[in-house]
Parts: sequence; structure tokens; C-alpha cells
Amino acid sequence: MTRRTALSLWFILLVSVWLAGGALALAQDQEIVIRMYAGDYTPRERTQSDRWDPPSYLNVLAQEYKKLHPHVTIEFLPEITPQDRFDTWIFTQYQAGRGPDLGTQLFSEVNRHYLKGWYVNLKPYLEKPNPYVEGNKRWADIFQPGALATGVAPDGNMYVLPTGVVGTGIYYNKDIFARVGVEPPETWAEFMEIQRKIQAAGYIPFAFPMAGAKATTNWSLRVIQDMILDSKLPEIKGTGEPVVRTMIEGEGISQKELVRAIKKGVYSAKDPQWQEQLRLLKEWSQYWGPGYLSLDPDAAYRLFVTGRAAMLYDTSAKIKVLETDNLRQFEFGVFDFPRITQESSPYATGVSAPAVGGYTGAGSWTVAATTIEKGIVDQVIDWLMFITAPQNYIPLANDLGWYSPGLIDLEGIDPKLEPFIRSVENGVFRIESFYRGLTVEYADQFYRVLQEYLTGRKNLEQATDEIQRYMEQAADELIERNGWTDLLAELGA
Repeated sequence: MTRRTALSLWFILLVSVWLAGGALALAQDQEIVIRMYAGDYTPRERTQSDRWDPPSYLNVLAQEYKKLHPHVTIEFLPEITPQDRFDTWIFTQYQAGRGPDLGTQLFSEVNRHYLKGWYVNLKPYLEKPNPYVEGNKRWADIFQPGALATGVAPDGNMYVLPTGVVGTGIYYNKDIFARVGVEPPETWAEFMEIQRKIQAAGYIPFAFPMAGAKATTNWSLRVIQDMILDSKLPEIKGTGEPVVRTMIEGEGISQKELVRAIKKGVYSAKDPQWQEQLRLLKEWSQYWGPGYLSLDPDAAYRLFVTGRAAMLYDTSAKIKVLETDNLRQFEFGVFDFPRITQESSPYATGVSAPAVGGYTGAGSWTVAATTIEKGIVDQVIDWLMFITAPQNYIPLANDLGWYSPGLIDLEGIDPKLEPFIRSVENGVFRIESFYRGLTVEYADQFYRVLQEYLTGRKNLEQATDEIQRYMEQAADELIERNGWTDLLAELGA
């Protein structure tokens, strides 16, 4: 090679490096739009129809982030409610390749669909430092261990980061309780008795919605089933060992273990112990007031907040709403779901009612796989790191007033959320109910039959015959869908 040729090559190399640097700078300055679905955190202005202040703090964070990254704009997608409608919407969005760049979705739903390739695996990013947390060397270290454990998919990766802690409780009208002369119950028998007295006094004892979202029925059966099947859970799990409660919903019995138990006949709608949950629910339904089948969650809330119904089963999300709603003219309190004892059921072991909640509130974050194709995945992750930094996440959570962030550092959190946080720390339900235990189709089939049973159109035998058939169909579908050939071999199929 001549000296002239070498100099030419060196010059070309220098120009290439300069051009590459310019291209990188251009890419860094290029306008990026992050489409975010924030769920309950979605910011909006208060309207004339609002009876309480809607969330707005995410706008503040977006503006602060814009100052640090002028080329990045956060576009908030409108909130979709109720949950059933959101489930349909988000499914069709991902199917069309239009899933939000950053979204929020229940971990159970994400883990149903992760094999479709819709989500980015967050596990490698959690090992990197969060630049917005002073001294942080590993982003994962700012989160409570339960939050990280909840997000782990069956393949060991993390396609969702569940950071919102939510709890549930039974809200009650203190004024009605005082007039009737009753106190919050501790047992199921007491629960039934106070509702009898409240009904006799002319009030609707319980605002129980069965139209629209299935949440209240789902929570109720999760809790009742956990207590009624307490003695049988080791057999259902197939280990013979006690099944302990954790802060992760349904962690005691995995879906695969549930399917195995169904195929072996251990978990069966024809088992009298299993049927007990339906019997107790029907016993309770006499106190739900007329028209509960057509009552949706908004209407149930209105019955309670206007003082026509004495109780409402809801999440920590109702605290701020009730406190600021100008329709409320009474003092309210919250008590835990009552414990079922031998006085009410021969299958009861006396175990306390589990919590419903855990890391399932707003803030179960997902990053769409399409962000990789668009070349913005690192920027979306950076925005998520910014949001979850404690100095940003605590005021974001307090502004909404519904959920506690799953952070180790909770300094400054609204103390009104603490009772719900404590209830979850005592352990949540160990086995899923109809709603998320098996397939979406099974959930709909179960719910229809349950409504027919509660209203007397089907007796217990007819209802459980039909439920058992659907249950077995769902188990077979899950075996095929998940490729559980090992389970087939174990069952000798």
C-alpha cells in the first residue's frame, strides 16, 4: 500500500466517523412520540360532571421529562372503562400491532398472552442503573421483592412490571350501622345477621353489582373459595404440604396445578366442598337488594354514596373518591371480609379471610415489542425509569389516592392507604376463582350459570353439572394451548 493510498483510507475513515457521529446526534435530536396508556393514572382536566378531582400529576411528570429530553413527547391515550371493554380493546390493539408503547395491564393477562410476542422482556433492563435514583446501580433494587416476583412469567422472563399495590375492603355507612345498632362483623354468621337487621330497618344491606364488570363477584368467590377449600388446598396442589399465603394473588395454586386437579377430579364442581362457595354466595344474595343482576359498579357506588345501601365491597381506589364526593352525607368506615367459621359451614377451618389485591393496581407496566421496530425502546424504558423513581412515583400515587407504589422507599405515601397495604401484607388468596383461573370462555360460561343459579332458574345440581362440563373443556384447552405434554403423560392420557 502506498503512502498516498494509506492517507486516503485514513481520510475516508475520519469522514465516516464524523458522519456516524452526526447521524447519532441527529437520531438523538429526532422527535420521539411515546404513546402511553396509563389506565387510572391517565391525566385529564376536571369537567362539570366530575364530583371529585381527576388525576393530573402525570402531566407534571411529562413536562419535567420534556425539560430533560426536549425531543421526547408523551402522548396519553384515553382511559378505557370498564375492565371488560378494556380487555377487548387492548387485545385488538396488540393484534393490530398498535399496542401502546408503554401500557398498564394486569400481570395475569400479560402472562396469558406473552407467547404472542407482544411485550418486551424487561428483565435485562431491571439489571441496569436507574439514572433518576441517586446512587442506584440496579433498577430492580428500588422495588419490593413481591412486585418483581409477581411479574415473572412462566418462562422466567418479565414482560410486566407490577408496581401498584391495591387492597380491598367492605366500606360501610357508619350512620346506618349506628341507627340499626350493629357493629362491623368478624364472622360470616355475624355478617348475615347484621344484614338481616339492616334490611328489616328499610335499607339495602349490600350494593352488589352483577352487570358489566365481574369484579365484585370475582373478589367474593376468591375469598370464600380460599376459606372453604383451605383443608383441601394441599391435595389440589398435589404436594400434601400446607399452602401458605403470600402477597402474590393465586400463587398458592398455579394454573397448571389447577388443571391437573381438575383432570384428576380433585377440584370439581360436583364436590360438595367446592359447591359450598356457591351455597354461601346464594345465602348472601338475599341481601343485595332488588335488581342486582342489572346493577353495574357505578350504580352500586351511587346506591352506597347516597346512603341507600349500607355496604359496598371495593378497592382502596374508593377512599379518595368517597372523601371528596359531594353526594356523601355520612361517615364511612372499612372492615375486612368476614371469616367463615364452623357455625356457617362444616368445611370451614376458621382461617381468616385472605386479602384480595397485591401488585395488581394501576402501574403494572408493559412495553410493547413494536417499540423495538420503531427504534424507541430505550427511550420508553428511560421514561418508565423516570416515572418509577420514588421522588416521582410517591406524589403520582398520592395525587390519584388509590394505590401504593410497590417501592421499598415509601416515605411520604398517603397514610390513608396504609390499612390496605397492611391487609395485603397478611397474605392474599391462594387459588384463583372462575374469572382468571382458567380461560376467558370459562369465565363467561361460569358467570352465566351462576346468575341462573342465584335467581333460581337452575338448582345447585343443574348448575354444577354445567359448570363441571365447562371446567373440563377449559382444562383440556389449556393443556393443548400450553403444550403440557408432561401433564398428559402423568395423567396417562
